[in-house]
Amino acid sequence: METVNSDIILVYFLGTVGMLLLAGGLLFFFITYQKRLLLKQLELNKVKQDQQKEILRNTIQAQENERKRIAQDLHDEVGAMLSVVKLNVSMIERNTQEKANTLAGETKSYLDEVITQVRGISRSLLPPSLEKLGLNQALEELANWVNKTDKIRIDCWTKGESFRFDANKELAIFRVSQEVLNNAIKHSEAEHIIINSRYTNKYISIVIRDYGKGFNMHDKVQTGLGLKNLESRMEMINAGFKLKSEPGKGTTAIILLTL
Repeated sequence: METVNSDIILVYFLGTVGMLLLAGGLLFFFITYQKRLLLKQLELNKVKQDQQKEILRNTIQAQENERKRIAQDLHDEVGAMLSVVKLNVSMIERNTQEKANTLAGETKSYLDEVITQVRGISRSLLPPSLEKLGLNQALEELANWVNKTDKIRIDCWTKGESFRFDANKELAIFRVSQEVLNNAIKHSEAEHIIINSRYTNKYISIVIRDYGKGFNMHDKVQTGLGLKNLESRMEMINAGFKLKSEPGKGTTAIILLTL
């Protein structure tokens, strides 16, 4: 009788152990399967992100190529033609009667303004100083052009000795800085903007601060497609971008490129 009971207990024990092993095996299989699914999903997400980055990179490159072409056309063709027209008007001015002289003088003034505008557009599309001298000089030139309007004052401060780095990264940082400044000029109602640049052997930082009306960051994040574009552009060159603002306290944009 005791032997029968022992056999029954042994059967129950082995059955329980078997069930536990089966349950453990199923649990292990389920966990392993879930991990594989998660890894596969992460791989797919990474592929999608890489594809989106590549599309954005190609789009930006196409835009820059087109801007460069337009800037060269404005400078080389339109600018040259307007300069010739101005020269011709000057010749007419020296050889016609008083009324014609007045008209020629006015026309020449208009042409002067058009030439200035064309040069401004050309510089905005692709500043010559960016390609020739680098980011720091391009930002200073941009500030000088804005200061000529006498509507707003931009001061540039540089800490450390500026230096050249990857041309694509210089261009990307310039474009983002340019967009930040354009937004500040259009919307901040500020009278004063400061650009602080810092160059070290470990990083380059650009801080743009306006002393305008500021805004609510929560609202900007909810509707700010432009902000996302700026962040994406900096992310493409492995740089950081942060925007800080409060109503009545102005706005600060920070760009940080680790070398």
